[in-house]
Amino acid sequence: LSTLILNATSSIIIAVILLSYNVELAAIVIMASVLYSVVRFAAYFYIKQNQLSTIALKSREQSVLINTLKFIQTHKLYGGLHRIHNQYHGIITDEASVSAKSQIITMIATNINQFISGFRNILVLFVAVLLALNNEMTIGMIFAFTAYSVEFSRRSTIVINLIYKIQLLKIQSSRLSEIVHATDESSLASYFELNENYSLSARGIYHQYDKLAPLVLVDINIDISENETVLLTGDSGSGKSTFIKILLGITEPVAGSLFIGGVNIKKTGKHAIRKITSSVLQGDSLFPGTIYENITFNDNLDNIEQVYEIADAIGIHDVITRLPLGYFTQVGDMSDFLSGGEKQKLLIVRALFKKPKILILDEADSNLDIFSEKKVFD
Repeated sequence: LSTLILNATSSIIIAVILLSYNVELAAIVIMASVLYSVVRFAAYFYIKQNQLSTIALKSREQSVLINTLKFIQTHKLYGGLHRIHNQYHGIITDEASVSAKSQIITMIATNINQFISGFRNILVLFVAVLLALNNEMTIGMIFAFTAYSVEFSRRSTIVINLIYKIQLLKIQSSRLSEIVHATDESSLASYFELNENYSLSARGIYHQYDKLAPLVLVDINIDISENETVLLTGDSGSGKSTFIKILLGITEPVAGSLFIGGVNIKKTGKHAIRKITSSVLQGDSLFPGTIYENITFNDNLDNIEQVYEIADAIGIHDVITRLPLGYFTQVGDMSDFLSGGEKQKLLIVRALFKKPKILILDEADSNLDIFSEKKVFD
């Protein structure tokens, strides 16, 4: 920014000096810089669209690559690899096409600007000679004017190029604006201290997935007390999982309020809900790290006996101890040495280790056999 201000100020001062020498010559030099900026920013609008297209294509390329690796088994079983290959090849081709267009536009703009610069020099020299022949300027004045005009062109070009680069950076930064300007959850509450009443209530909850979609939740009211078992039932797509996310403070309802211990969460903050609840939701997975870290979210071994006890009660302890590194085996979402049911048991162990006042399970037993399911809920 300081470079921009310095060069802009210098350009204005030099422009005043040029005007003091001769208005006609100064007008030629200034007009050439104006034309340079017009060409530069005319090219910018085309390059902006190409950059947005490139960003979208790069995003699609990475998404296709990640999803292909993640679901490679499904693609192989259903013969989808050829379709993926064609899709990926199409994206790469589109990227190359957009890149070529940007390079062509940049090259054309550069050539036009070089022509403007050369024509400016010739025109300045021609007019200066005429002025000298008419005794309106001396040779010394012409040399001085030429030196100042070169410096003005250099400084103004720096200013125009910096503004151009800033505009290009805005394209990238605009993609992060929603994240950067999001309100921190910690600033939304006064950290109201909870009493010993750990009930969770919802009043008048309404929700829709977007403004044009129909309401999926309409006037939902519920009270969940400590040590109470509540079962949510409904057709597929009726909003059960969405309502659970609202209870956990993950999703904001369109209307309605949540209360914890009779206190509105706008006073307590969402941290209060997460402090007393644990959950196993649809789509939950293991993160890269050891089994122990996945359960405790740290590598402090002070709680290892407690982890052993919970894992044994859930029926996963023996499976873990048979692994070469036991609880310190590295796992992740794509680990294939654990079955779906075993991963789900680890998620339940994680939820129970927190010692929650309220435990929320969203189809957390979908991968468990009948015996394991009975053991978990007992």
